[in-house]
Amino acid sequence: MIRFDKVLKAYGALEVLKDLDFSVEKGEVVSIIGPSGSGKTTVLRVLMTLEDIQGGTIYVDGEPLNRMDVNGQLVEASKAHVRRIRAKLGMVFQSFNLFPHMTALQNCIESPIYTQGLSKAEAVEEATRLLDMVGLADKAGHYPSQLSGGQQQRVAIARTLAMHPEVLLFDEPTSALDPEMVGEVLSVIRDLAKSGRYTILLVTHQMGFAREVSDRVCFFDAGKMVEEGVPGDLFGNPRNERLRQFLSKVLEAS
Repeated sequence: MIRFDKVLKAYGALEVLKDLDFSVEKGEVVSIIGPSGSGKTTVLRVLMTLEDIQGGTIYVDGEPLNRMDVNGQLVEASKAHVRRIRAKLGMVFQSFNLFPHMTALQNCIESPIYTQGLSKAEAVEEATRLLDMVGLADKAGHYPSQLSGGQQQRVAIARTLAMHPEVLLFDEPTSALDPEMVGEVLSVIRDLAKSGRYTILLVTHQMGFAREVSDRVCFFDAGKMVEEGVPGDLFGNPRNERLRQFLSKVLEAS
């Protein structure tokens, strides 16, 4: 469903992703772990075209994202091509990014109405269902300032689901939350992972959660994927010394 083919992302002389080869199968739940600055979040940002890449090709569902086929030649993708491919992706950010002047319900209906052409009645019906699914049916009329961090993140998840993506991208979705609110957000993500409806790519510092929900865990360091494997093997018997060092520090801190 997702494939990075020798992808290079650089800021000047600083290479954040270094000829990255990386893939995620359709329906797979993959967690990316690693130290700060390892390129984890950059993987998601270039997938959402929030950042440009300087080399290589990203494929989504078999089609190049940053390029397009014209008469058998790959050329720079048009904006329409990028929008069509990107519509298969939905991203949940660390900091919620809700519109502060809109209620929870309004946050969830805005994009479906204006980008997918749904009627307001259709969008409200779908948003109401999704808010109920994340346990916030009674908060539909509340503004973000009236919600806890955990509730805001669950609204952000409902808003993403309202766009009917095939791939869900989570960028450290609990890092901005108080510890007591983490569980309610992880519970929603756990249910989404178990549903089998989505391909999920999760960047997280929650090692226990990554081990529980993932089909595969990938360890990134210095812009490269250093080791990958099923959770039991990667956490229980890491082969790479850098991964062993990382896990010992992270698990000791927790």
